[in-house]
Amino acid sequence: MLIKLRKGKRAQSLVIVALSATALFGIIALGLDAGRLYFQRRDVQNAADAGALAGAQELLPTGSNTTVTSAMIDSAGCQASVYALLGLLDTPRDGSGTNCNPAPGAYHPNSFGGGISEPADHISATVQVWTPSRGNSNEIHVRVTYNVPLTFAAVLGFTTSAVVADAYAHGGFYNKTYTVFGFDAGGNGNAVNFDQNGNAQIDDGFNGSDICQPSPDQGRLVSNSKWHAPNPGGDWMNLNGQFYYSQASDTHALIEYWYKSVGTSQPIEGSPNYEPPLKPGFALPPTTTTYNGKTVHVYYPGTYINPINATNNNDYYRFMNGIYYFQDVDFNITGGIVSNTSDGVPHYGPYGGVSDLPAAADRTNGVTFVFDGNAKFTASTSGNTSPSVFFAAPSFISSGTDSIAFFIKATDTISGPNGSPWDEEIDGTKGTAGGYPFQVWGSVFNADNNGSHGTVVTLRAVSASNGTNRYAVTGEVVSPQVDLDGGNMVSGPYTPNAPAPPPGCRASDYHQSPAGLMVQFNAHYVPHWRGLAYLVR
Repeated sequence: MLIKLRKGKRAQSLVIVALSATALFGIIALGLDAGRLYFQRRDVQNAADAGALAGAQELLPTGSNTTVTSAMIDSAGCQASVYALLGLLDTPRDGSGTNCNPAPGAYHPNSFGGGISEPADHISATVQVWTPSRGNSNEIHVRVTYNVPLTFAAVLGFTTSAVVADAYAHGGFYNKTYTVFGFDAGGNGNAVNFDQNGNAQIDDGFNGSDICQPSPDQGRLVSNSKWHAPNPGGDWMNLNGQFYYSQASDTHALIEYWYKSVGTSQPIEGSPNYEPPLKPGFALPPTTTTYNGKTVHVYYPGTYINPINATNNNDYYRFMNGIYYFQDVDFNITGGIVSNTSDGVPHYGPYGGVSDLPAAADRTNGVTFVFDGNAKFTASTSGNTSPSVFFAAPSFISSGTDSIAFFIKATDTISGPNGSPWDEEIDGTKGTAGGYPFQVWGSVFNADNNGSHGTVVTLRAVSASNGTNRYAVTGEVVSPQVDLDGGNMVSGPYTPNAPAPPPGCRASDYHQSPAGLMVQFNAHYVPHWRGLAYLVR
């Protein structure tokens, strides 16, 4: 009996070992296939990234196409499919793998574009492309799905497993830099208009040190039609930097470097394709606190469907860093101390204005005000006291283009000509609530080109008599139309100290004027070049 029992136990052990081995080999097989899927996931993500970058390059505006066209979308879809599948060592099935612009009839002209689905020729993979993406015409979304064949898991009935990767990319923008750019080229209007009410100054950021050889790329002053300043004397506008116009030389009251007249024609330039931030969730309700015995209204980033009004000269209005998205509502400033600093006063770093408030949850380290639909910004003098305004734009933003303090979207519905979605008319000659003038450290970009002519950004000069020599805007002012108001801060005719080109073009012959300060280019407060295309998440 003992011998038979031992033999029975041995038989049972063999069965257990056999079953265990099968399970063990199955686990090992699944582990090997899982490892393969893990490494394949990286390849598929790289393929999606490559496709998105290639497609986004096709969405760049050109001199002839300043907006994204259907042909550009078709080309973006084609290039995205080709380069995504190239990363998986394959080509699109429809034969466009080597040529996105084949002879007529090689493939249907509408086989690419927004929402396409392109299969691979040899492997079980598909590329899907969406353009526009998330409401942005300059963004492309690429999804690569690869049904990876399984080796060991096939024994268990699992022959393939789908690996999916998504990538988002934007077409970059060219490395052009402007101090002021009026890009409306339609009709016979004025892309830039100077009211000649006081002397005003615009500077390319070198404060005249480049008087001998001004850079053609440093803070250019450009009008795509007329720069309207017709009268030959009196209230002049002083320009430091390269000046260009496209349609007319109506520039008699403009003085370059305070000693010579200006007028250099050039072809029409396309408007920059700067990108707005994605629309955030609704903002938290504002809160109140106290500072120096005064009420502080604290605002938080997010989407606003009710207007913000800063009106009380005795109050502080603190804007925490982040994205403020105004949907069909306005942002109005007529009083108070308004800033994105903790104490309401300006703060400066090595390059200019900064915020001492913490970055937002998305790491945006300044304020960007976005206006969409029927929305606008106004800042104006109230009574005998002007509000104090100090805003520093972010050098990092989680989505969109950095260093823009005010972004009026192309979908803003205020129409031109002469509609004003952005208007700053704070009189710098009056005492201000906080003792400092209107200051924006960052760019103002208006993409609202509705109507027979685009809308207007109106900017008034601020006084330099307080010794700060701070400009109203440090960065760029770019809009279909720009109105520049002298502010009547310097009375009487202005006579340049250097009426003729200085002998030998000595920089020492440059003389500062008493003009009010409007815009100064600063490379740290303008949109940073993003190359031909860049990935976003």
